[in-house]
Amino acid sequence: MTSSGEKWVTDDTFKPIVVDRESDVLFVTRNLFQLHKKRRQLRAETTDLNYRLSVPFAPHLFGSGKTTFCRSYLELVQRFRETSLSSFASDPSRKEFLDKLREAVLLYVDMTELKPINPIEERRNLEWAVYYLLYRFACKQKGLSLMSPQDAYKKIPPLPEFLLPELRKILGISSDQFLLVAFDEVGVLDTRGQYFDLEVNDGRVFPYNDFFGIVRGLCKQDNVFFIVVGKSKGLSIKNYTASVSKVLLHFISLSPLNSSSIVEFLEKSHLEEQVHYRVCDILCSSTFSVNELAEALLEYTGGVPGLLTRAVNMLLNYVQTRGQPFTLKDECLSCMKEDGFRTVCSEPFVTRISTLDEDTRSLLDMLLMMALYRIPFNVNDRLNSGSYLFDAVTEMGLYRHPIDMNTFQVLLPKVFIGIFEELTSLSFLERILLGSLNIEPVDCFFASKCRVFEGIVAMRLVWILSSKVRNEFRESLGRLSAIWKDMKLPIHGPSPLHYMMSVSRGEARSESSKERKTYASNEWNEIIHGALGFDKVYIPKEANSYSPDIMFKLQSPVKFKFLMVGVACKGRWKSEGIGWSDVIEEAKKFLKPVYDQVLSQALEFYHCMLIIVSTKLALNVANELGNQSRCYTSGMRIGGNSFEIPPNCELVILCESDVEMLIDREILNGLERAFSTSDRPVLKNFGLGLVQRVRHSFLSWQ
Repeated sequence: MTSSGEKWVTDDTFKPIVVDRESDVLFVTRNLFQLHKKRRQLRAETTDLNYRLSVPFAPHLFGSGKTTFCRSYLELVQRFRETSLSSFASDPSRKEFLDKLREAVLLYVDMTELKPINPIEERRNLEWAVYYLLYRFACKQKGLSLMSPQDAYKKIPPLPEFLLPELRKILGISSDQFLLVAFDEVGVLDTRGQYFDLEVNDGRVFPYNDFFGIVRGLCKQDNVFFIVVGKSKGLSIKNYTASVSKVLLHFISLSPLNSSSIVEFLEKSHLEEQVHYRVCDILCSSTFSVNELAEALLEYTGGVPGLLTRAVNMLLNYVQTRGQPFTLKDECLSCMKEDGFRTVCSEPFVTRISTLDEDTRSLLDMLLMMALYRIPFNVNDRLNSGSYLFDAVTEMGLYRHPIDMNTFQVLLPKVFIGIFEELTSLSFLERILLGSLNIEPVDCFFASKCRVFEGIVAMRLVWILSSKVRNEFRESLGRLSAIWKDMKLPIHGPSPLHYMMSVSRGEARSESSKERKTYASNEWNEIIHGALGFDKVYIPKEANSYSPDIMFKLQSPVKFKFLMVGVACKGRWKSEGIGWSDVIEEAKKFLKPVYDQVLSQALEFYHCMLIIVSTKLALNVANELGNQSRCYTSGMRIGGNSFEIPPNCELVILCESDVEMLIDREILNGLERAFSTSDRPVLKNFGLGLVQRVRHSFLSWQ
């Protein structure tokens, strides 16, 4: 039992159910069937020498559900046989295999108990140590007493044809019945490997090559299958074993749960001793739905199964102690925001964070930036010749959220953020990134389109607005706009990016048989007066919002005067650039409704400015600007007199050279290359060098 002021305890009070693993079960089943079909080739009894053993492998961090999955795989096969596995069983040979798999016996083996085993002449023999470990766990599973290592060695020589019949005898299964062995925590070979004599390849000792060589030998025997889980540097292991031991490791994704899966988890899990009481019924009142609870849990746990289970246990203990369920989502969220809740919930997960080596620690800001800007990465993206980004994410204590089989995003559960913030010597950049991720809703994290361009501009504005030293960009705006020059700058020190209420497009209406857009009929007044605070830079929650891409509010130091600033980031690199129609559209959706709803009622106090930050201006726009930034003030007309700047409003269009005060040319060129290939480019499109350059540019501004 863990406590924080006796309020947050982690006693197990409910029986969690495994949900949302249909695709993983199908994936593993297909891999096991492949071994079943190709076992003769593995034994080289045919001329098909191209087949290589495939082993389902889950290289995940603590809490990802890997142990639960391998322990419950056969149960899940039974559960999904009529749903996700039904199409797999449409072929007669696969149906026969699936029928036998449903009758299989699981032998779970915890590799943390691996150690050198007598007799003395075999103490450094890894194969004998693995064999005896299999024997030990078979006896343990059936409650039988063990032979001593010496006696076992005499009876079970380290050969597959001797070991497997003995295991079957102990487990009480026939030779034609399937035996599924699940090796858990295989990562212990990192440290335990030193106790054994291992094969040397290219001058290196690599214990995983030896281990999977042992597995390969066992797989030559009929009706035995393997699942292996539990190692962080999984990609390095996968690539090395494929080249040396000729074993292909296929990653089991074990994705974090989404909101609908968490709802299923809450509705189907029940109290430990009272099976008629569902978890959702204990935690939710009539005014707080299970969907809202799932959203709250997703926001703070990221859907990581181990974190989710721990958080639910803590909330159940809290609710049962006080004797009443939660009545509102905000009430539940306020509990999970507490430092005590976060500390207790994340306690068993954060060992890696406190023991980071210097090389891994140096990657933190880049990984946080990838998480915040939603930059996906490919499974094979390298940090350098010796390490992969895929492995670095889990070495840092973060998680990977799969987009598809080979593409991932970085996930930092909110409950971890406080632990990261306690790290010594955090840079300003790391604090801003962590703070921004702490504010951001996680469902937005998964759904949003990539915001790299506006994200870089927003972060740059944080420094520009808060810097106490001379700032060329800030002074340039002061020369363009008297209203800007009258505002109080710098604002309070660097702070996280905040997320604002997104303004949706109003209903389209018909006019002269043509459809045209109307904007934000009643939302801006609430946003400007209530949602936005001073000294903060905001971006909309939704990527397709009809709000500007960035917003902030300034105040005059001597007068009761406010300036509402919107920044429209037009990230286009097309040959025609940003034309007047684009500028007018941005002005109509921000300046006009803000004037109608806010400024027209308080002209004496409020002003509004829209800044257009474009990567490329159309020729006619650039010519009218005279290739320099320009400020259009109240009453001026733009775009051939098609739009008039409302009272107390200003429109600033930055020339391309002034845009480079926010983002240097090399970064802009890199973004152009990335976005020319996709609307949602992955890390490969950006290139790791570009992400690192963005990181270094931020660090140079500190």
